[in-house]
Amino acid sequence: MSQGFKLKFDQMREGNPTNRETGNPVSGEGSDSPDESYSGYSNVRNVCFAWPEGRKLFLNYAYLVSCDFTPDENTIALTWTTHTVTLKGFSLHILFDELMLHLPRQIVCTDPRYNANAEKGKPIVNEIHITANA
Repeated sequence: MSQGFKLKFDQMREGNPTNRETGNPVSGEGSDSPDESYSGYSNVRNVCFAWPEGRKLFLNYAYLVSCDFTPDENTIALTWTTHTVTLKGFSLHILFDELMLHLPRQIVCTDPRYNANAEKGKPIVNEIHITANA
């Protein structure tokens, strides 16, 4: 056992149970890409939609009403209380499962010409359409 080892109980007694120096699983340390998905639990969760030209829009997961995946058309339709978002791309079943758990932090639209270079098993979003609900 290393001399730097401390028990969580010792950290609590010292008044700092979330000490970053010793590692905190809630802080997201060790995550593959902390900007892509949420690693732990929190009170406020948003999903940000980003387009290649730099435009971004975020919506709060608390107001997400439904999510509809259509495999034949490779689309996901997300309905918020204020907006409707339609995503088109490939391998969207993976993204649907992540959205069901409120994990994605950012969904980036990729130009279709880069589809061949994408990693296998990762969802690819080629179109993002957002309309405000009346």
